[in-house]
Amino acid sequence: MNHGFWLPAIAAWRRCATAGWPRSAARERLPANLVALLLVVSATASAATARTVALYDVRRAEAPPVIDGKLDDPCWQRQPVITDMVLRGSATRVPAQVQTRTTLLYDDKALYVGIHLNEPNPKGLLKNYVQYDGDLWWDDSVELYIETGCSHQEYFKLMSNALGTRADWRGKNTPMGFQMFNWGTGAEWTVAAHTGADFWSLEFRIPWSDLEVMPPKPGDVWTFEVVRFRYAEGQQKKEYSSWNVGATHDKPGAFGNIVFSGTTAEMEKIMTEKLKPVVGGAIKVYGREGELRFTDYATLKQERDAAARDMLRNLHGKLEGLAKTLEAKTRETLQAQIAEREKKLDELAGRPASAATAEALDKLLEDCAGVLWTIRYHELNASLPAADAK
Repeated sequence: MNHGFWLPAIAAWRRCATAGWPRSAARERLPANLVALLLVVSATASAATARTVALYDVRRAEAPPVIDGKLDDPCWQRQPVITDMVLRGSATRVPAQVQTRTTLLYDDKALYVGIHLNEPNPKGLLKNYVQYDGDLWWDDSVELYIETGCSHQEYFKLMSNALGTRADWRGKNTPMGFQMFNWGTGAEWTVAAHTGADFWSLEFRIPWSDLEVMPPKPGDVWTFEVVRFRYAEGQQKKEYSSWNVGATHDKPGAFGNIVFSGTTAEMEKIMTEKLKPVVGGAIKVYGREGELRFTDYATLKQERDAAARDMLRNLHGKLEGLAKTLEAKTRETLQAQIAEREKKLDELAGRPASAATAEALDKLLEDCAGVLWTIRYHELNASLPAADAK
């Protein structure tokens, strides 16, 4: 796995965590500069734990698409794509059998969402609902969740089916949990549907006025999720899928995130200045193919060094607590082992941040843990009642 430095690392807000990152090998390759902008970020809190955050770069459209559902406008071509949809409700990333590809664009007037839904049986599409705000989740349909920020307290929800029927609501966090409310009659968003030989597609235009915001600026991070309900091959093969694991209407913290950018140069600046500091830990950045593109070894070294020093202080304290019960030779042996590890830590502190340094610090933490287990054995032994003398 390549540990070479790439772009400065990117992260989203602290509470925007998901449970996995895409590894599908069966996806269309994009140009390298676009692949690099569709990332999944792993924020490493310690050697044993990691957080992953899905983040999609929304690029500016040079010209708006025609909303006809066909996704054949030039602006949709060669853009980053959200794919690798997972089974909704699964605890881990279980890929959906029938995949969906989502692309987002924006300009000064609106957000545009294009969705290509693979469908081996388009003749079986359920499309019964034709009235506004119907129960579209019983049709082959798509849900979009959009929060104009990352507080996870309120979002907009849009739905459409293969007929282009519209439905929308507002989700709000209340003392009773997340509740759905009418969006209102003033929403002007539009959608169009198209059905092909082995797919169907949707094209959305969502004015900023509907979302009650001004056009976003480069670097703005929002919460976003796409969910698909599929029934085209019958109830026995129905499938509900989402971009992120655990993405249900009452858990917006599990949704993905989108960041608005204008150019690649702006995106690099966003990565460096705006997003990384909010995570507060070492991060790893993965590309769309699951390849490691960047590791923040400086922060990783700092975290491992601090963890090792805390553990060594703990070892000294525990050894001092056993001073009256340990044999002198055993105590001297353990003191020598702790001193040896302190010397090694001071040596590693002078090394430059790198993969080798990070690995050496991990090995040192393992060695310290070995000493800790020895001390715990003696603590347990000291707590046992003495055997009766015969």
